[in-house]
Amino acid sequence: MKAIKTLMEFLDNSVTSYHAVDNMKKKLSEEGFVELSEKEVWHLEKGGNYFVIRNDSSLIAFRVPKCDINAIKGWHVYAAHSDSPAFKIKENPQIAKEGVYVSINTEKYGAMILSTWLDRPLTIAGRVCVEDGDETATYLVRLKDNICMIPSLALHMNRDMNNGVTFSAQYDMMPLLSMICQENREKSSRELLNRELAKTLNEMTGKNYDTQDILSYDLYVENCEKAVLAGVKDEFIMTPRYDDLACVFAGLEGILTGKPNSYIDVLAVFDNEEVGSLTRQGADSTFLCDTLETITEGLGADRAMFRRWNAGSFMLSADNAHACHPNQTGKADPTNRPYLNRGLVLKYHGGQQYATDACSAAYVKKLCKRNDIPLQTYANHSDIPGGRTLGNLAMAQVSMQAADIGLPQLAMHSAYETAGTKDIGYLIHLAKCFFSE
Repeated sequence: MKAIKTLMEFLDNSVTSYHAVDNMKKKLSEEGFVELSEKEVWHLEKGGNYFVIRNDSSLIAFRVPKCDINAIKGWHVYAAHSDSPAFKIKENPQIAKEGVYVSINTEKYGAMILSTWLDRPLTIAGRVCVEDGDETATYLVRLKDNICMIPSLALHMNRDMNNGVTFSAQYDMMPLLSMICQENREKSSRELLNRELAKTLNEMTGKNYDTQDILSYDLYVENCEKAVLAGVKDEFIMTPRYDDLACVFAGLEGILTGKPNSYIDVLAVFDNEEVGSLTRQGADSTFLCDTLETITEGLGADRAMFRRWNAGSFMLSADNAHACHPNQTGKADPTNRPYLNRGLVLKYHGGQQYATDACSAAYVKKLCKRNDIPLQTYANHSDIPGGRTLGNLAMAQVSMQAADIGLPQLAMHSAYETAGTKDIGYLIHLAKCFFSE
């Protein structure tokens, strides 16, 4: 149960991709990993542990084995993503309504089950860029819990509510932030969010920022409910952002405890998977390839060795899988039906939305068999198209053998998801074994 408790703390504290990466940075630093900069030359040592961050929201950590570089066989890459569906706050976000309410103008970030965001306590979090003399300073922020909510329309005002409702992201899902101050109505609504941001920044830094110092931000409305254990025997975990921060957590635990032998262990956590990965910090960017090339240079190896390492490498693309739903069993594939607490999931797709093929599947199956890790398989119901993940996108930038795996869960992309408490231990064990190969 220690792993699940630590996971719950990580989930509670990682309300955005920026916070998740910052929490990983703190943990890696505590464990002796050295932060590197993409702007500098890397001088790496045998047995060294390092990490690099791009855009505050993607992170790649790696461990160099103690063997001679000529004995290195390649990379062992474990990849996951740091982002989850949420509401992104637009510029000029305050909207006064009825001369009474202040709402926040948002847009969807990622595919989300809109109805699950109604009537929940929500927070606002992300990063803020402020003018600090001649410099621009960037800070992580998290405003107070329960600062806003999205109230449902009463059943009495829409008697068809339980017969299926289409929600407008622009009108129905606008978070309610506050009431308008009667003394200065226009200024009260127009500057409300920036005043809260400046207040939070001043409490954090001890400085005296004003609303006019705030230049820009990447802010999200996030579910601030805590992760909880559920079920008769606490066999379930209910939490926001289980997809995909649980896989991130397992990869982090794995690289901290694994012992690299003849492979360079790499934990790659990318942002923006939920919106297509087409950013400079996404899986479809050059971040992974750039990092692997720079590691090669930092170890004194040449391009020929870099290509040989790639050819002998393997990636585990870790993103969660749909468990068979207890009330909608017909939505699952007839023969590939994962369940909670029954083990990890190996994911297949005939259209190559997942990277798994026969050879990569064989490697994962053997690795799990050797280490007594239960493994299930997933494929989409042939009449229901599924999503995709980051494995093949990353492989377009730097090719190596790869397989898609994940944790089984229910209610994927809900504001509050459900999974099994046993499975996270299996994934941590797999990551540790993979990084020790």
